[in-house]
Amino acid sequence: MKQTSNLHAWLAYIAVAIFWGTTFLAIRIGVQSMPPFIMAGIRHLTAGVLIAVFFLVKGYPLPTRKQFAVQLITGFLMLVIGNGLVSWAEIYISSGLAALICALTPLSIIGFNMLLGTRESIKPAAWFGILLCLIAQVLIFRDNLKEFANPQYVQGIVFLLIAITCWGGGSIYVKRNQTGMHPLFGASFQMMSAGLVLLVLGSSLGEWNQFNPAVEAWWSIAYLVVFGSLIGYGSFMYILKHLPATIVSTYAYINTIVAVLLGWFWLNEKLNAGIAIAVLLTICGVYLVNHSFASKPPKSDEPKP
Repeated sequence: MKQTSNLHAWLAYIAVAIFWGTTFLAIRIGVQSMPPFIMAGIRHLTAGVLIAVFFLVKGYPLPTRKQFAVQLITGFLMLVIGNGLVSWAEIYISSGLAALICALTPLSIIGFNMLLGTRESIKPAAWFGILLCLIAQVLIFRDNLKEFANPQYVQGIVFLLIAITCWGGGSIYVKRNQTGMHPLFGASFQMMSAGLVLLVLGSSLGEWNQFNPAVEAWWSIAYLVVFGSLIGYGSFMYILKHLPATIVSTYAYINTIVAVLLGWFWLNEKLNAGIAIAVLLTICGVYLVNHSFASKPPKSDEPKP
């Protein structure tokens, strides 16, 4: 049973690493003709309702007040602030630059993990792997660093930094406050609550007056619902429960590579030797982080009484 659980966890990790890399492009396409908070709200509310209905039909009980409180706080940190601000920022910055900034998410997760007294020690090999991955991000986007001088980009970057900080905090919060719910069922309440908050926020900002989506925006939402929320976010909640936080955090590096490759394929962006080296560095970095935990005996993620 344990080996099966580990296999499921790593399959879920692969799903997060790959599919979330594609969502940067999908969000960028969507916000060109659909207001960001309304788009994010529709996405999360739709996915949350679909998942919740599935589990309720199967006979799962509604969450208790305490369980719902954990899901509400997690949804606010990770989806309202985290994903909502990423969607807003991509109005002003490219999907590639958004992926670069979001590649700093592991530092946020590790920082909160240490600040809150983690039981997962971080070995020197893991730190070296993280350093390699960060160097890789610089190599990938070294030709685009001049964009930081653009005031619109700076505004977008500030919101992205807030987003990844809240995402890291939310990741550790939900990991340390296991509710006993099925990870995907719990995620549905995070999505539904966040979706409602995002729709209210978008309405208060007058986004419905700008709501005139192109066909591409609806396709983007459909993709984000299925691959970003149903598969991606559900898988993320699963790996938070079954894998160490530092290993979970490395998905952001692979996301960046996927975003670069999509930019090359879909938007005709360049793919040169420097980027190829960055890809190799990222693979090596992820391996070092993963390997540093491979020989450790598993520890329970449940909080001590």
